[in-house]
Amino acid sequence: MAGKIFGVLFLVVILGAALFIVRSDVVKRTFNSLGKFSLILNPSTSTGSHATSGLPNLFYSPQPTPPPPRFVSPPPPQLPPPAPPPSINPYEIPQGFTEKDLSPYFHKVRLGSVSPGSDFSYGQITLSANLSGSDVLNITGWLLQAQGGGQFIPRAVNVYDTVGQPVESDIYLQAGDQVYIYSSQSVVGLNLRLNKCTGYLENSNHFTPPLPLNCPYIDRSQVSSFSGKCQDYISSLGGCRLPDSNPPVPENDYACKSFLDTINQRGCLDRHRNDRDFLSHEIRIWTGSRFLDERHDRLLLLDKQGLVVDAYSY
Repeated sequence: MAGKIFGVLFLVVILGAALFIVRSDVVKRTFNSLGKFSLILNPSTSTGSHATSGLPNLFYSPQPTPPPPRFVSPPPPQLPPPAPPPSINPYEIPQGFTEKDLSPYFHKVRLGSVSPGSDFSYGQITLSANLSGSDVLNITGWLLQAQGGGQFIPRAVNVYDTVGQPVESDIYLQAGDQVYIYSSQSVVGLNLRLNKCTGYLENSNHFTPPLPLNCPYIDRSQVSSFSGKCQDYISSLGGCRLPDSNPPVPENDYACKSFLDTINQRGCLDRHRNDRDFLSHEIRIWTGSRFLDERHDRLLLLDKQGLVVDAYSY
């Protein structure tokens, strides 16, 4: 009897061991299969912020990193179409020329009065700027061409100052500007754009033709603290006139005499060069040459490319 019981227990132990081995093998194979499946879903389960401590991750699968966007250069700015050239009346085209001979600045600058001069008087040519708004036009290097000769338009001093060395620059015209070109010579050897103070230059120089004497009068508020005689004398000076070397003011009126020393071109510049209307619309050029026929001629104004800007016959 004891032997039968022992045999049954032995058989139970054998069967249990066999079942344990079989179950262990099934579990192992199951986990191996799951691991392969997880690796397919998540190839990086052993590293990174979402890695597990040994078991494959069945539930996390990071989205693939999108490729960086391709750089696409912006389209070039679209320039507005060029404005069509203004139509030109055929009757405006100077005789002997065609439309292709005309400058892009045709009639932007016009020839005004033309006087050839004589042995007893200077010649004069007037140019007028036919511009609009803020248009600016450089005319230095343009040519005045007559039948018997010509003259290039030179440079000029924009603000003439007796202190320092004046510097000439190209002539830029704006709306309303006028250029006067004389066959006489400049007594200062320079061409000038006029301003509020250039009239003082006539006191020591005699231009041909004379400079306009339109200097500003002295503001009474600047001299109200001076003696009555001083104020009367300053008021009598008029525009662009220099004080006398021995003015009729009290000898001890030092403030008055000090102020009188500033009534000149230099003092005028100090007081008015920042005025909005300081610069004049008038530019004067002295060529010192006569190239126009005294009786009849045709004068052409040509730009730097030799194209016609305007023509004038007399």
